[in-house]
Amino acid sequence: MYERLRRSPAVKLNPDIAHGSLIYNDEARAVLEAVHREYLDIGQRYGMPMIASSATWRASAPRIARSGYAGRAVNRDNARLMLDLRDGYGPSAQPILIAGNMGPIGDAYIPAEAPDTDAARSLHEPQIGELADSGVDLLTAKTLPAFGEALGIARLMAETGLPYTISFVALRGGTMLDGTPIEQAVARIDDAVARPPDSYNLNCVHTSVYAAALRAAGARDAAATARFKGLEANTSAKTPEELEGLEELDTEAPEDFGPGLWAVHQEFGTCYLGGCCGTSTEHIEAFARSRANALEQVRPK
Repeated sequence: MYERLRRSPAVKLNPDIAHGSLIYNDEARAVLEAVHREYLDIGQRYGMPMIASSATWRASAPRIARSGYAGRAVNRDNARLMLDLRDGYGPSAQPILIAGNMGPIGDAYIPAEAPDTDAARSLHEPQIGELADSGVDLLTAKTLPAFGEALGIARLMAETGLPYTISFVALRGGTMLDGTPIEQAVARIDDAVARPPDSYNLNCVHTSVYAAALRAAGARDAAATARFKGLEANTSAKTPEELEGLEELDTEAPEDFGPGLWAVHQEFGTCYLGGCCGTSTEHIEAFARSRANALEQVRPK
């Protein structure tokens, strides 16, 4: 959503909180709503439950303080937008869950910018608290490059009582960007929090990277992949170093992306599947078609 909107001439993102500011301008808010509906409509057409995230990936307290929106309930207001959108589909719609979304304090591709566990707790607590009190169905932290920050976030989310997921950026060798093996990150977080995440995910990586990372982690610990339930995939197989600061989208065709995402489900049982950088509604609809076609083939005649 962020990458799609930042390339749109119809809106201007805030340099600090990105698309979290769009709700405060009527025209920009309408664009944000329309884009969300494009995705949610796919779920309705293909009979799929969907998770929609608030536009708060960059709405941490330090960023809000710098953004020109200090004093506004940016996280709560964005969550309310999503809840209202969901309500607009009515009680008979395919299920839509609303996720209160957050990201890393620093650059998702630069683990050296991530705070340690204690600092992460202090920096992220205001945002997690506001999202938890906003009425969302679950909390999610995405594009986390370093273990220490992920642990600090997990400890805070565990205290809210809401379901939550933790999502890493990972490399083909099955490590987070700071070098922590993903199976070790899972084991250490699960052991360190009173209520472990409902699942771990990877995002901002290509389907081929996800598959390679889980195979590598599985080779080191056969049970490691069981805790990974979700992938929000890029359309580019480039490394984070190659993608950092890339102005032109490196993408693949929807007809390649959709079957590739479905293949991840078939191999790993990954059940939360979606798009990250480079994806559009065409990519998500291609996945929905792949799923529908596969289910049709196994349905009893």
